[in-house]
Amino acid sequence: MSEDLPEVATVPPTPRARRDPASLSLVGVDVGGTKTHLAVVGPDRRRHDVVVPSADWRRGPMFSDPANFDRLAALVGDVSPGHRHTRVVVGLHDLDTAEQRVIAATELTSRLPGTVRVVNDAELLGPAAGLEHCLQLIVGTGAIAIGTDDQGTAITADGYGALLADHGSAPALVRETVRRGLRMADEDGPDAATADPAVALLCAAYGARTPADLALAVSGEDVYSWGRHAELVFDALHRGSPVALAVVEEAADVLARNLAAVRRRGARGSVVVGAGGVLTAQPLLQTRVRGRLRVHAPDLTLRVLTAPPVDGALVLAAAL
Repeated sequence: MSEDLPEVATVPPTPRARRDPASLSLVGVDVGGTKTHLAVVGPDRRRHDVVVPSADWRRGPMFSDPANFDRLAALVGDVSPGHRHTRVVVGLHDLDTAEQRVIAATELTSRLPGTVRVVNDAELLGPAAGLEHCLQLIVGTGAIAIGTDDQGTAITADGYGALLADHGSAPALVRETVRRGLRMADEDGPDAATADPAVALLCAAYGARTPADLALAVSGEDVYSWGRHAELVFDALHRGSPVALAVVEEAADVLARNLAAVRRRGARGSVVVGAGGVLTAQPLLQTRVRGRLRVHAPDLTLRVLTAPPVDGALVLAAAL
């Protein structure tokens, strides 16, 4: 969420963990809204990667079920058997408050050997890109802009969840498309709305005959389920949909304004490292975000990450 967060999620190593770095294993974990990527580098410097759906182990939001930490720790143990002296960095989706950072670090430290640090998953992007000071933008299952000030305090914008915010994320794109379609139906009639390619594609996806039927179908789903249809918004944009164009342009504007706000509030760096399934897969959105940055924060440039974000977790783990 949009608050200044102290850097409190690193748990100091115990004296037994202070060993020759060459004898230590590194474990990086990137917990996203959709998938969890684990990478282990053993003392022999060989790397092993595992990617699993987050739904395989997480039940609801991370902090809604304490057993989520049991299952995550078990997953880490499964991919690093026999590695008793480790440095672990976990990037967590929806890690939004200082209190959550303390809880997550405490819970995982009690379950894992070695040194454990917990950060927001967006904080992995800069290290993965080889940058010490930068802003970071994730646009995927969720959406958040994050940076750090001179004291190392995290500064964020958005990340409030797809029901109300997370502008530009996959669920939010569908949400806003439906809303605009309903407004068009009210102003110009249901036939005018369903003539728009974006509304028509979503109606077909949900088996809805009218915009009202579409609203009922979408409202009956979990908000994060909406995201599976986000690609249809971009398909409609290519087909000339005014609704899709307005949705994507608004999303790009909000994302750029969020980055400008984080920079204005003291975040260091002039490069924005971007990642997330929506941003990386949609060059049109990248282009529009860059265009809006030229308006709202001309000193910032967007660089889309090509390495997996979990690489950043390994970089941070090596520095513990």
